[in-house]
Amino acid sequence: MAAERSLPPISSPLLIEEIARVLRQQIVEGLLAPGERLSERDIGAKLGVSRTPLREALRLLAGERLVEVLPRRGARVASLDSSVVEDVYPVLACLERLAVDLACRHIADEQLADLSAVVEKMRAARSRRDRRRFLALSRDFHDAVLSSAGNETLRELQRQLGGQVQRARFLSLQSEREWDEALREHSALLAALKKRNGEAAVEAVSRRLTLDKNKALRELAGD
Repeated sequence: MAAERSLPPISSPLLIEEIARVLRQQIVEGLLAPGERLSERDIGAKLGVSRTPLREALRLLAGERLVEVLPRRGARVASLDSSVVEDVYPVLACLERLAVDLACRHIADEQLADLSAVVEKMRAARSRRDRRRFLALSRDFHDAVLSSAGNETLRELQRQLGGQVQRARFLSLQSEREWDEALREHSALLAALKKRNGEAAVEAVSRRLTLDKNKALRELAGD
């Protein structure tokens, strides 16, 4: 039996999105394990929500391939294995290359200043070895880059795949070298964006995704 977990109560008016956010974080961090059944009764009681918005949130996460909704059998956490990583990363790489190229054309100085502040916060989180905070800031960084690209279709497609990549990144951030590599790649992308250098930005994001993918595959293989 899975260990008892506490879940934060939800009061946001954007109830479905907020339920999905909480469950997404639990899945990404491995607190809800691959294959684990998701009891609507138990989760609803812990979050203090009814079954209707909870079911909608689970459907939303199913669209992100984080949850499998089983006909007449409820839902469970989707598996994460090497085949998923190999399937998702090439598609995500195409989306992110397009995103950073567009961002170099459209990003504003205020947005660049915000990204610089995020990278500094990442440095602080790295010094504390606060993996949860580091990865949350990394998500903020890339969400901001996507926003600056100014393409909602691209942003929505990336969101549908991003959860799987976040799971893989949480697995892969283990050694001192991996922490430093992750921070270095974010800094390289920021530098390219500041210069509005699309070629350098595409190279930086391609390098980061390749490193992430290879680290995730090693972790999933148990190396």
